[in-house]
Amino acid sequence: MVEVRMRQVIKRFGPVETIHGVDLDVEDKEFVVFVGPSGCGKSTLLRLVAGLEDITAGDVFIGGDKVNDLPPAKRGVAMVFQSYALYPHMTVFENMAFGLKLAKTPKPDIERRVRAAAEILQITELLDRKPKEMSGGQRQRVAIGRAIVREPSVFLFDEPLSNLDAKLRVQMRIELAKLHTDLNATMIYVTHDQVEAMTLADKIVVLRDGYVEQVGSPLDLYRSPNNTFVAGFIGSPSMNFLESTVKGLENGSAQVVLPGGGEIKVNCETGGLNAGDKVTFGARPEHLMESGVGDGQIPGDVFVVEQLGGESYLYVQTENKDMVVVQAHGESKVKRGDRINIGLPANSVHLFNQDGRAVTRERTGHPVPA
Repeated sequence: MVEVRMRQVIKRFGPVETIHGVDLDVEDKEFVVFVGPSGCGKSTLLRLVAGLEDITAGDVFIGGDKVNDLPPAKRGVAMVFQSYALYPHMTVFENMAFGLKLAKTPKPDIERRVRAAAEILQITELLDRKPKEMSGGQRQRVAIGRAIVREPSVFLFDEPLSNLDAKLRVQMRIELAKLHTDLNATMIYVTHDQVEAMTLADKIVVLRDGYVEQVGSPLDLYRSPNNTFVAGFIGSPSMNFLESTVKGLENGSAQVVLPGGGEIKVNCETGGLNAGDKVTFGARPEHLMESGVGDGQIPGDVFVVEQLGGESYLYVQTENKDMVVVQAHGESKVKRGDRINIGLPANSVHLFNQDGRAVTRERTGHPVPA
């Protein structure tokens, strides 16, 4: 059992506090992704686990042992960085074996570990090549292989795919997911790309300005974001936000005014709401209906149509001059300049109060766009 526990972890660089009292549990064999915008503290938090940065306050435990004062080599972790950092004059085999040689690992063990890692990563035929003779994706596999041969308790990845092109990133995401299954290991992965987070993670940790905003499974964060920051960060394209007003309240529901004068009844906990309150109305592009079918409608003019083959994105300007993105079928006949009514299924609507916190909803299901 190799869990990673963080208890009230704080990091300061001089007088500036960048990590603010983080409490977090990474369970044995779990794939956890730290996600957030640049500068949110995700890489710093990973480096605190690795021992590459000193903790200012709080504790980090790996496998039940407190590791605050242990050097990186003694923590049982292996880290893969954004940069491949391969030795150009060494072959793939020599690059993967280098750390083991420094640790005076017996040659038969080195041979076994390197070849086993190469087989997992499907780079056996590359072992005699040098880095300049390989593609970026192959070099990243070698960097991952260098971590695998150490047989660590925990793998740490710091944006390992950010140097790859879009197509190769998709391929490597699939390979990393398979690698997690094959190794059955605990992994912590840092990225600013929420698509990577959604496709790889068992659990996502959303960070902003050194604070943990929300922790949960990808679908938990997608369906029930705690606030507008998480709601806007998780999901691609991001959630549409519109300023609105509560017209009236009933037991377990709020009547909300829509742009254009329409209304929609949203099932939610109304304890913190009052008639006349300003709220932020949220709806994801994939839950909106270009046909106008739904429990409420928003009229608007189509400003741009992005046709991507299997799907289209309609950029619609409402009467309030807000831009709403609607995911439509790839064969949609809607054209730029058309006026449409956007349909809203009530059970897909999110409400946020004036502080940006989510109003808890009561829903029976999640809609599937027509």
